Amino acid sequence: MLLPRDAEGGPAWDLFERNAELLMSAGGVGLCVNGATGEYVAASESERIEAVVRARRVAGNRGLIVSAVGAASLRETIALAHVSQEEGADVILIPPPHFFRYAQEDLAEFYRQAVGALRVPALLYNLPSFTARLDSSLCLDLIHQLPGLAGIKDSSGQLDILTSLTTPEGSTGVRLVGNDTVLAEAMRRQICDGSISGVAGVLPELTIGLWKAGVAGKTELFEQISGLLDELLAQLEPFPIPWGIKLVSAVRGFGTATFALPSSAVRQQQCAEFQAWFCEWWPGASELLGVPAAGTLSLRHS
Repeated sequence: MLLPRDAEGGPAWDLFERNAELLMSAGGVGLCVNGATGEYVAASESERIEAVVRARRVAGNRGLIVSAVGAASLRETIALAHVSQEEGADVILIPPPHFFRYAQEDLAEFYRQAVGALRVPALLYNLPSFTARLDSSLCLDLIHQLPGLAGIKDSSGQLDILTSLTTPEGSTGVRLVGNDTVLAEAMRRQICDGSISGVAGVLPELTIGLWKAGVAGKTELFEQISGLLDELLAQLEPFPIPWGIKLVSAVRGFGTATFALPSSAVRQQQCAEFQAWFCEWWPGASELLGVPAAGTLSLRHS
């Protein structure tokens, strides 16, 4: 999920809850907060905990709450994880400590201590665009060795880790795709158990439609929806993460898209072009998905 903000930079919790309700009503099995799409490095500790509280309130007993606890140190990671689980998180999503690049042996000890400090299951969060990369061998070793480690959300955009977890010598860890660019291919290869998706955070109908078509063996429909996802990702690609997702959210009526940096003339033009494209694309996409196209509004950003 995104953490929408108002013009003054404060969290827009009413829009957050409206977005959360859409995700649950659309058939999502849970809500993931405080990940990269939620811009966790720009959120305060109190905002991150409030996101857990609000997500839990909306989901009730309808689904899981996954709380990411990205931080710069082990101490901060464990502190965030402890409060998150007390406030209702069912699963803790743990990326490597951010900013500095660490060796695999450093990360191994980090995860041993972090996962060992929890009373709820944890997931590895491979996020190499923003933190040190987790190698396949390390992921396999940790999932085998740590009883509290349920699996991985792999946001690398590569399939080597998920493939390694699928081999007979692999593990029983949960395999979650965290990068929408490889979701369809991971499903074709049958090397994933689900997805935690930034696109699904604003267009749950698209991701859930893809998943249902794949599970049902509706190959033609699956490929058509996969094509829709590819079209959307191509349009999102020019924007910094998660600016394009914010623009989709704004078009769908979940508030003004606010960015950490001011919009240049080039960005403003890109936003205008995206508005025109999305408003033409979504009605046809929603028809294929069999869902209403309602919620498409004029793009608003600042």
